[in-house]
Amino acid sequence: MKKDNVNNFRTFWFKYSDYEMVEIDERYYITPKENAKISMYDPFKIADEILVDILMIGRYIEKNDIASSNEKIMQFVKNYGLLGELTYLPINSDIVNQNKVYLPKGNLVSNEEIMSTYDYIELFLKCKKKQKIVMKKNARGEILELSTENEVNPLFAIDRPTEYAVIFSKAYSECLVWIMHYARTLYQTFEAIENYSKLEDAYTKQIYDIRIKNFNPSKIACRVLMGNKKDDVPVLEWNFNSLKLAIDTMFALNETTDRKTVKMCKHCSKPFSSLNLKAEYCSPQCRNQANVYKSRAKNK
Repeated sequence: MKKDNVNNFRTFWFKYSDYEMVEIDERYYITPKENAKISMYDPFKIADEILVDILMIGRYIEKNDIASSNEKIMQFVKNYGLLGELTYLPINSDIVNQNKVYLPKGNLVSNEEIMSTYDYIELFLKCKKKQKIVMKKNARGEILELSTENEVNPLFAIDRPTEYAVIFSKAYSECLVWIMHYARTLYQTFEAIENYSKLEDAYTKQIYDIRIKNFNPSKIACRVLMGNKKDDVPVLEWNFNSLKLAIDTMFALNETTDRKTVKMCKHCSKPFSSLNLKAEYCSPQCRNQANVYKSRAKNK
């Protein structure tokens, strides 16, 4: 997707080496294992892999193959980390300093549209960990202190608001249903865009129109950084508030370029990645099977 911009894109996210799924109050949450190690990476360097994997999860869910989707979600999180829903969802930013969180109507995380930041962050701390999150508040519910203990804090290496210390802690968790809903919605949008021009049925086209229009990523920010050396080129650093927003951006860039590298297989409808811009099938098997069907259709 970004092969023409190899040297001038940059962003980062953190992931742990291993995660586990925990059942709490009849819901499943994913959280880092207590002995897991944290590391930083650039999602844009593996954008196609991330897109294909999250779209495949959505396809499994769309086909009601929940067992496969759960397995793929755990592998996805281990490869790329959790989505960062805590900072993705709020309409406002720098929520600790504002002490209020404004949420979009109909979100899956809370039935409330306005919450105290303290109560909102607590929704993501369902899994008890050795790593301790310290949140001190006054009588009005305003957060006076937010910090993590027993672990190196990645905020020392990055310029982000305090709430990111929670996202990158071992105490942080995200509900399985939230990830499933996002993957399915993204796949439905992908399916709508990929098949839109082929449609003749007005009803299905109307459904696809709605899906495409509902894809509306917000709060995308970036800045230009200059290198210290004479020959360094300017770098466009994406300031994403979450891995989820980074994926939204990867998806939007992929679907609106003439050099699309993540596509839908014309035979089996699976998402796949290929540097061959003319590739239409995810595998030689699918290409051969499609040719057999075409040959049979001609001979009828």
